[in-house]
Amino acid sequence: MITDDIFTTLKAVDRNLTENEFTTKYLRTSRSYLCNRRNRKRDVSNDVLLNLYSELNGAGTIWQHAASNELDERRRTRWQQMADVHLSLANEVVTKLLERANN
Repeated sequence: MITDDIFTTLKAVDRNLTENEFTTKYLRTSRSYLCNRRNRKRDVSNDVLLNLYSELNGAGTIWQHAASNELDERRRTRWQQMADVHLSLANEVVTKLLERANN
């Protein structure tokens, strides 16, 4: 599932992120949603992917804005990296949605 890959990447940049938080914050679903999908061997719905895209893109835009206004070079670099990670993941979600649309 694409959500597992995205969670792993986000966990690498935010070590405090839990799967429960990822499910409720990024996917906007219940905590049991991913477990249920895994047990049924089904990927997440398009609606959930759209939620994920929205959250990732929004977070990336916020990080980007913060970086552009930051005077401290270290923080600016770190925040731009966070923006890049979130926006890149958002693009992966769009690619997945387009693949689904074409099939």
